[in-house]
Amino acid sequence: MKYCSGMFRSWLVLIPFVVLLGGSACSAQLSQGAVDRDDFVSEASFIVGTYDPSGADHAIDSIVSKAEQFLGSLTEEQKSKCLGELSSEKRREWTNLPARNDADGVKFSELNKAQIEKACALMGSLLSRQGFDKMRSIMLADDQLLKDGKPRRGFGTENFAIVIFGTPSKTKPWCFQLDGHHVGANVSIQGRRMTMSPSFIGTQPHAFKVGNVEYRPFKNETAMAHQLAMSLSDEQVKKAVVQSKRARIVTGPGRDGFVPVPQGLPCEQLSKEQQAVLIKLIEQWVGDLPPQQSKMRMKKIRSELSQMSFAWNGNRNPKSDISYRIQSPSLVIEYACQDLGGDPLDHLHSNYRDPTNDYGGQLNK
Repeated sequence: MKYCSGMFRSWLVLIPFVVLLGGSACSAQLSQGAVDRDDFVSEASFIVGTYDPSGADHAIDSIVSKAEQFLGSLTEEQKSKCLGELSSEKRREWTNLPARNDADGVKFSELNKAQIEKACALMGSLLSRQGFDKMRSIMLADDQLLKDGKPRRGFGTENFAIVIFGTPSKTKPWCFQLDGHHVGANVSIQGRRMTMSPSFIGTQPHAFKVGNVEYRPFKNETAMAHQLAMSLSDEQVKKAVVQSKRARIVTGPGRDGFVPVPQGLPCEQLSKEQQAVLIKLIEQWVGDLPPQQSKMRMKKIRSELSQMSFAWNGNRNPKSDISYRIQSPSLVIEYACQDLGGDPLDHLHSNYRDPTNDYGGQLNK
């Protein structure tokens, strides 16, 4: 394989910034473009797909208020499904698999229009615009796996569920969990502090249309990683590329407490330009949190650059079946293509963990 020249590598380093300037493929303007009910497979999909979170307030007072409004709209039976004890071991039973019939949480299929809107308002307040759009687009992607748009056990927006562990509070710890096929998002909150560790986020298909609107849930997570890999020098490639074939995610559901041995290229050996791209890549996960919390988290991650590694498995060509891992003392990000479905580039998995703060273990210390 021939590697890029210095000039070409420099140009490739700049491309991710162009990607970012172009914005998310699930931006407000785009999501508001598909307003025809017939474009969506269910009423839940239509409400989620057209909800506008642009005016969301991320202050803790607002988040708690939105959580209380959502819970207040539920029937007693729905509350019994939605609420759990903060100390419950069920917090650790999240998965990226299609939802089981006996899974915890209140499903979107069990909610009426007003309740789904309140659920979206809570998500819009608790997540950044990037985070809300990503969750929304993954839910809509799952609708594409329904056969002729008909209900399918465990698949589609209707089968996503919300669980709230503990009591929403401005000072005491509690947790919001969004569960569904390709999403196991755990947001632990205490006051202004939050963590999304651990969270599994994936998509199938990688790109699709609802009406005339195109969605690419993992656009930057894929393109920016390939651009970083293609910018590596020959010497950097020797350390970064661990093996010629894609590896499996090793810190996913059911792997609490496991910290893999770091692999790949020490990130202190990246150029300043390459490190800047790496930081932007990490922000594709960390930036799902509201701006204040994301900024705090990224400050910690930047301080660990000298202890961070970047590992790549597979060919560096943008059309290749690959996996990669970014790891530091308080960060493990894994991304991997998947075989199921025929095209590995169309079925993507990722996992995000902070080994020092899973389930908000450090928030109350």
